[in-house]
Amino acid sequence: MQTASQQIAFKRRILVVLGWNDPRTIRVIGQYARDAGWHLETRHFFDDIVPLQWHGDGLIVSCPQRPDLLAFMRRQAPKQPTVLIGRNQPGILSGQVMEDNLMAGRLAARHFLERGHTHFAWLSAYRGLVSNDRYRGFSSALAESGFKCHRLEYKRDRSNLRDWRHRQAWLARQLRTLPRPMACYVLDDQMASETIEVCLANGWRVPEDFAVMGTGNIEIACECSHVPISSIDLGEEEIAQEAAQLLDRMMRGRKRPARPIVIAPRGVVIRTSTDFLAVASPVLQRAVDFVAVNLRRPFSLEQVAESVGVSRRTLYNLFRRHLERSPAEFVLQARLSRARQLLAASPSQTITNLASQSGLGSPRTLTRLFLRYEGVNARTWKKAHRKAAQPAARSTPLAATP
Repeated sequence: MQTASQQIAFKRRILVVLGWNDPRTIRVIGQYARDAGWHLETRHFFDDIVPLQWHGDGLIVSCPQRPDLLAFMRRQAPKQPTVLIGRNQPGILSGQVMEDNLMAGRLAARHFLERGHTHFAWLSAYRGLVSNDRYRGFSSALAESGFKCHRLEYKRDRSNLRDWRHRQAWLARQLRTLPRPMACYVLDDQMASETIEVCLANGWRVPEDFAVMGTGNIEIACECSHVPISSIDLGEEEIAQEAAQLLDRMMRGRKRPARPIVIAPRGVVIRTSTDFLAVASPVLQRAVDFVAVNLRRPFSLEQVAESVGVSRRTLYNLFRRHLERSPAEFVLQARLSRARQLLAASPSQTITNLASQSGLGSPRTLTRLFLRYEGVNARTWKKAHRKAAQPAARSTPLAATP
């Protein structure tokens, strides 16, 4: 007579232990686990209990700050195939899928430079590989354009580890010393929200006095802030999807990759906290406002100049002096930025509609500009964004080995 255990076909047992509980990561791994037929241990998501006696077939982890969780990961990682999510390293041998933090910093710098900023700051509450990489990407891109960056990093100790008021007081003191307008790139969306709150409490405007860019594009943080937060979309869903696929391959006998798998950011998601052009000239500001209002319809540079009461030559010189580009280049980049925003908000839009809604007129013009500024044509860029925005559709588990 067979026992109950002999009659049951047990699924592969997978444990996910995350030091940083991003809901998108959990959702995508859960979708993959469902389709692959895994048993996913979820208790740790809800009660933070370290599963000391757990044993199973696969482990997905991210580096924690808690010492007990870190110790568990180091003991458990050698016992089954393990995949590490993220740049920070808990001291284990594993497959690794990580975000491109250097590129995230560079994207933030490019965004601020395009808006005419000349003063920049990096804000962080943690030190480590992630923080260092984002700062290096940001500061190096600024340096290439001849600018420096204030580096503001909060130093924690045991006495103020969980005291938000202490950090907010420190942040207010630091911001008070900076010139304005100031473009601030912040380690993550949570600290970006805190920075905005400190600014408003001290009577500083966001984005006019302090433009604030977060990292991670966590919607609940970005859209529920006092001022909605612009943020770098790191592609968290794609990272989680790749991590699940890598674990699947490793559990089927494939060796872990010798190098980390690095996922490029999707780009900048622009919200109110940075949607501001830092220009000193009132005339140029009126010209920029005219472009923004009329972006969808055709207009000539003569019409822009006439709207602000200057000659075309004066308009050209103002754009060159303050924004380091011609008026025509500014209009094209503004329209291309609008096309990116439209596509990020609704990836299913047609190329024809994107061209029309952004004022570029024809799909041919849109494609030419994407090739010039993105290195790929519009259809390729659109296809990549559609895939990134629909992780569930790509959650196809690996075929079973015969």
